[in-house]
Amino acid sequence: MSAIRPRPSNWRSRDRRPDRMIVLMPAPDADLRPRIVQAAIEAFRRSDFHAVGPAEVAALADLTADDVTAAYPVWELLVVAVMNRWNNGDRAALWPIAEQHGAAAYLRARLESGLADPGLVRIRIATLSAASAPTHPAAGWFRNQYVHEFEDITLALVRDVVAGREPHGTSPRHAAEQLVALYEGLQVQSLMRDDNDLLSGWDRAVARMRAGWGAVALV
Repeated sequence: MSAIRPRPSNWRSRDRRPDRMIVLMPAPDADLRPRIVQAAIEAFRRSDFHAVGPAEVAALADLTADDVTAAYPVWELLVVAVMNRWNNGDRAALWPIAEQHGAAAYLRARLESGLADPGLVRIRIATLSAASAPTHPAAGWFRNQYVHEFEDITLALVRDVVAGREPHGTSPRHAAEQLVALYEGLQVQSLMRDDNDLLSGWDRAVARMRAGWGAVALV
């Protein structure tokens, strides 16, 4: 039996739950990973999700592909870091809209943000596919993020009903299912249809949903 060699001092492990990746990550200088993540975001803005790899990221970060791979030994870890900064950053920046004007206004603002930054929409749709694949290394993280976003919308709708922004008697969970389905469907259409009027389509559909919520509340 071969002897167990000690880990190098510049490696660290992270405890993960069973649905997440277990990876030993090297500890590079403090600025390297943020620099790589920002370059990756720019690469995904410029190209299709599947066309971006370590070489494309390295070129924008003024590094070598080996530098990128050393900082992120598993490609999916870099994609997770990108989504954590880009998608979650967009969520955090727009969340005050949910608190002040409601869940529907917040999701509309996210649609508008996606029109200005379609690369984020492309990568988000691509990672939804990864979240549904049990064998994908980052499926657990993507799935947890999705569930967390859905629960945020549900909670916002609870507050909307209490504040009178949505009809009294509306089921926040059912309303969240409808709003999130509309949000995701219109995003796909915005990428696939040149004649799609995204925001007008949202406004029309939400008005009809609210009429239905109000009718149910009166029953």
